[in-house]
Parts: sequence; structure tokens; C-alpha cells
Amino acid sequence: MSGSSKNAGRRMSSQKNLNKSLGDVTLNDYANSPISNGKGRLRKAASNSVVREVKQLTTETDNRAWYEKLEDYEGDFEFVEDDEDGEKAVIVKRHSRRRRKTASEGGDDDGVEYPLDIWYLISEYIRPEDVSTFARICKSALHVVSTAKFWFRLYRRHYKTTPNLPERLQPECMVRLYGLRACVIRALHYTYPPFVNKLKAVTTFEGEPHDLIKRQCTLMWHQKCLFHWQFFFKFKQSSLVLGRGTGRRAQKPDLLEMLEDVSANQDEGCKVLQVTCLNYVAIPMVMGLSLCSVSLTMSQGMRHYRLQMSFGSGHMCYTVGKPNISSLDCSTVVLDPVVNIRVLDWWHPMYPHASVTTFSPKDGD
Repeated sequence: MSGSSKNAGRRMSSQKNLNKSLGDVTLNDYANSPISNGKGRLRKAASNSVVREVKQLTTETDNRAWYEKLEDYEGDFEFVEDDEDGEKAVIVKRHSRRRRKTASEGGDDDGVEYPLDIWYLISEYIRPEDVSTFARICKSALHVVSTAKFWFRLYRRHYKTTPNLPERLQPECMVRLYGLRACVIRALHYTYPPFVNKLKAVTTFEGEPHDLIKRQCTLMWHQKCLFHWQFFFKFKQSSLVLGRGTGRRAQKPDLLEMLEDVSANQDEGCKVLQVTCLNYVAIPMVMGLSLCSVSLTMSQGMRHYRLQMSFGSGHMCYTVGKPNISSLDCSTVVLDPVVNIRVLDWWHPMYPHASVTTFSPKDGD
């Protein structure tokens, strides 16, 4: 009887404990529970990360309370699950340590402004064909591309000994700041393989002469080759196309500023039309006139070409509604028979720069 009474007492005691456990669980019972099962670590990790963020807010120089500063960091926090030793924990992290600008500080964007040194480091890995894309990222990237330091390093990275490299593009002459950007671009078309291979792919009839329409002829000359005659026409982009109005006269820059102008380029926007003919052809003087029309047809022998160009004033070329221009209003240049035609940009290796070109306007007289 004593054993059965003890068992009955135990059952009654466990029943009471069961009834007690079925009651409402208070917040104090849950928070002070000695059983963790990994949940205790979750609460500890999350609370510690929040405490660290709050302490950082309170240590800033701003005099506002920490809960008032939270509005500046709205959206900068995220909850990340950390799995360590088979136990998961949620940790509060911030996207960036840089505080966003408020309206009172004049900031109207959520971007991050990086130091200028970072853009200099990134520029060390920019390919020559990607310089334009890099310069359009932001104002800091554009500033880096406008410095002599950037072009010096770009030239040094891709320089190699080349037999036909002009003297102006040799390393001993690249210490000059004036026109450094243009010189580096020209040198890359001698030494940088992607640029060199692109030019080698085209051998004859390089460029389209129709693209020169509405450009002004600023210079013309011809020279005798071994078996051919070459005629050159230098065209410059018209001021109407460039959008340069007749505003106030700009103040003359200082001489020292001109000598340190890295972006200076006298041939900016210029192209040279090189026409190779079998024989010498007498042509009128068209310097100062603009190209109005171009016609490229087959010659009489059907072996070569016939190039006809009409030149007139800039007003004639830009006048709308005049499809046909009379011979009295323009000068016509006819070159026949034509063997080859090239349209050379200022950075092309075959572009005749003034420093290496000998003009001979009377060779055919």
C-alpha cells in the first residue's frame, strides 16, 4: 500500500506541474529561461550589434540624440544570418559607414563621393579604348583624365620601341605638358596593338569623302611620289557645326597657362583628304571655301575612279532648299584618274602634321 500511495502522490505532483505549465507564459519566464538551444546566442549577437551601432551614433560630433540620428541612416541597416558552428544567429550590419547628407547640408542625392586618390588608382587599369567611358563616370574621373599625370602613365604603360615613331612622340620629348594628350593618343596608334591592327585592316579607300561635306578647306597642297601624284586637302569643322557663336571676345590666356595646357591640340576636329592620282591634274585654289558636294564615279577606262568636289561659301553649304548649285557660284575640283582615297583623322599615323610635312605647291608647274 505504501508503494502505491507513493506512486499516486507522484502522479498528483506531476499533474499539478503539467497544469501549471499549461498556463500563460510570462515575458519574465521566457527571458530568464536557462535553456538556450542556440536561441540565447541569437539574442546576444543581435543585441551586441545593435549596442555597437548605438554607441557609434552617440559618439559622433552631432549634438542630436542617438534616436534622432537614426533618420539619417534609414535603409542603411540589414539583418544578416550568420551560421557559425552549426548555430544560426542574426547580426545587424550597416551598408556603409558614411552618413548620408541631409537637406540642411545641401545634399540632394544618396551617392557616395570617394576621394580623388581612389580614382587615380582606378585609372591605372583603364584601357586606352575605355578612357572616354571612364571620364564620363563622374566629375572626379573627368578631372583625373584631364591631368598630365594620367597621360604620362598611360604612355609609359603602353610604350615600346617602334622604328617609325616620330621624334615628337619619343620619350625624351614627352616631358612637355603642352599638347600632351594629343601626343599620347597619336603614340598609341603606333605602339598599342589594338589600335595598330585596326589601322592595318584597311589598306585602300580608307574613310568616306562624303563625311567631309560642310567642312572648310584650310590648306591644300600636292607632292610627287615615285609613280603617282598625291593631292591633299585639309578640312576643319565649321564653327556653325561646333556651335561657336559670335559672342564676346574671350580673354587672352596667360602664356604659362598655355604652355601647361595638356589638352591643347591645334588639329582638333581636322581631317585630311589624301587623293592619289596617276597623273598631275591642274586644280583651282579652294582654300577658305567649304565643301558642298562630292561625287565619286568610275573613270572612262573603268579601271580607276573620278572624284569631283564642289566648293562654295559656308552660307551656300548651309542654305536649305538649294539642291543644285550653279557653276557660277562654286569652284569645282575634278581629279581623274584616281587610284586611292584616304580620309585621315588627326591621330592617324599617316596624317601630315606640320612638323614633318614639306609643302610643295609648285611641283606641278
